[in-house]
This record gives sequence, C-alpha cells and structure tokens, in this order.
Amino acid sequence: MDFTYKWYRELIKKIQKNGYCITDYHDYRNYKKTVILRHDVDNDLEKAEQLARIEYESDVKSTYFVLLTSDFYNPMSKKSIKSLKKILKYGHEIGLHFDEVQYDLSEENWDENYICECIKHEAKVLSDIMDDEVLTVSMHRPSKKTLSSDLLIPGMINSYGTEFFRNFKYVSDSRMNWRENVEKIVDSNQYERIHILTHAFWYFENEKDINTILKEYVLRAKYDRYEALKNDITDLYSVLKFEDVE
Repeated sequence: MDFTYKWYRELIKKIQKNGYCITDYHDYRNYKKTVILRHDVDNDLEKAEQLARIEYESDVKSTYFVLLTSDFYNPMSKKSIKSLKKILKYGHEIGLHFDEVQYDLSEENWDENYICECIKHEAKVLSDIMDDEVLTVSMHRPSKKTLSSDLLIPGMINSYGTEFFRNFKYVSDSRMNWRENVEKIVDSNQYERIHILTHAFWYFENEKDINTILKEYVLRAKYDRYEALKNDITDLYSVLKFEDVE
C-alpha cells in the first residue's frame, strides 16, 4: 500500500473485481456486497477536488465531508465554493464534517440534544453555501461519548452511527497509517459491507512521507497568504516583496 493516485485507482479496481458495489450512505441496502468510500476534508479542499476527479474518471461516487469551522480553509470563500461545486459536478455527495471541540463540550457537560441542534445548524449553513442539501455528517475528532452514543440526527445520516461504524467493516488511513491492511480486507471477501475512510490530503502522483507533506503544506501557506494580501493591498509588491518572506 502506498499513498499515490495510482494505488488508489488500483484499490477501486480491486474492490470492483471482488464483486463489491461502491455505493453511498443512502442506497447500500440495495446490494449484497457494498463498499462506502468516505473522505474527511480536514485541511485542503483543492486536494479533495483532485481525488474527486480521479474517482469520477474511475466511474465511482463517494462522500466528501467538509468542515464549516476549519482554521485551514473557508468554505464560504469564492475559491472554496468553486472546489465544492466541482466535487458535486463529479457526482459525489458533500456532507458535514462536524467538530464538537468548537463547542467546548466535555464528558461532564456533553448534551446530545445540543450537539444534534449544532449539527443541524451547520448542515443548513453548508447547504446554503453550496445550494445543495446536506444529508450526511461525520465527526471530526469525536469524543468517546459521541462515538458510543449512536447519535440520531433528524433528517441526517450519521456516518459514525452503529450501522456504519459497527455493522460495516470500518478501516481508515488516519494520520497516514492504515491500522489494518485494506487490500487484504477487500481480497478476503470476509465482509459483505466495508466502510473505507481516506484523507485526500495524503495522496499525490508520487508518494511522499508524512514529514514532507506537512512541511510543504506549512511552507505553502506563505504563498497563499501573500496571494490573498495582493487582493486587499494595492501594489503590495512595492511595500512587501514575496522573496522577502521566503
């Protein structure tokens, strides 16, 4: 296993070769052997757009979960909306990636009704941004309380609910580490339902280690910040040259 687009394409082929139908959170019951492909967008919407195109070219659909409260991207910016619209155009679903940490909840003051209301509120905001209804949610850094509660959110599907987190075989590449070999799981045909979480942030044409990916991401932020300033400050170069911050 590696973290390249070539490997991801091969994984899709392996899933299909083993008789699985790649479905979504809405129609999986119509098939005997199903795989749900899920992507949590923690850092970079443009990387998500790139992976969405690869899936489109492979004629499969998946679900991309987007943070409304990210410190790394703004889903309301023109640039982000363009990426979101492109992902939808490729035929994928966009769901809400919900971060309960934003609401200062702890094990002691955890409130199921309050969390559900916050999720519905964020889903409505994201729906309005995209002009497309948000019907699914995944949790970002969920607490043990949230994981064990099997949250039932009216009108929405919880990807961390018992059905998808327990009844499916769940496997993830979190922190660029497959805790189980996803290829062997698919090849084993041991499970009729598999739920695969990947993060587009880790995948490139040529494989990179985690240190390189994170370092390049941090360094690229200088360029992004400079480009944003150019839109706000007339003749930015006369007061600050980009090479001065390299």
